[in-house]
Amino acid sequence: MTRRAFIRPKPLSRSAGLKIMNMKCFMLMIAATLLLALGCSKDEPLPAPAPPKPSPGGSSGPGGMSGEGGEGAVGVLPAGQPAGGTQRVSEDPQAPPVLAEMNGVFYEVYEIAKNPFTGKVVEYHATNVEKSEKVYDAGRFVSFTEWHENAQKSHEVIYASDGKITKKRWNNKGEAISAAGSSAAGRGISWTYGGGQSARRIDGYSGKDSVLIKRVFGAPDEEQDGGVWVYRNMKVRSGTQQMTTVRFTVSGGRVVSVGVEP
Repeated sequence: MTRRAFIRPKPLSRSAGLKIMNMKCFMLMIAATLLLALGCSKDEPLPAPAPPKPSPGGSSGPGGMSGEGGEGAVGVLPAGQPAGGTQRVSEDPQAPPVLAEMNGVFYEVYEIAKNPFTGKVVEYHATNVEKSEKVYDAGRFVSFTEWHENAQKSHEVIYASDGKITKKRWNNKGEAISAAGSSAAGRGISWTYGGGQSARRIDGYSGKDSVLIKRVFGAPDEEQDGGVWVYRNMKVRSGTQQMTTVRFTVSGGRVVSVGVEP
């Protein structure tokens, strides 16, 4: 029979036990220090920079739109900045946003000029010919002008300070048209197309001299390619429909066809 020997572990002395406890405490302190260092090293988000304050003074550019570029000279407002500085559109968070359109894209407006706008707002045709011009004086709408693509003036509206409004129109040949279309007698007559009394049938002018057309209806509102004279704001009954546009096609000094549209 085999006898087994058991070795009883020798108990630690008091000094050895204190050394082991001190070692454990030291390791725990090192681990806590590392965790604290790692936690503090994480990047915290920086506060957003405050928006620049508007510069006072200066004069406004055309359209009142602020320009691009760096800072202007000391005491001079950069070109395009509004006169008198700016102010918030509304401090009410529930107020609907004010939008401005530029190149087909809408942007929210946060500030407006303190002083009423004085100047012009100009638009151009694709051919770089001036298309329209709006004139303002101390915030008051003074006039509105439009041009045809061939640079002939087409429309002009003047708003007087007493409230009177003056309107003028021209066709693309430069011929004046009154606000109602024309003072010619034919503009105020109720016509028919394709039937009715012969004296009131507008298609009865087919085959007539083109000089007669201008004598009865005045200058056309528009002259299109192919000798088409367009008259708008007309009164023409075609069956059960009311037409407002008449097209006379002219060739060789005579009307070759008459067409009407709603």
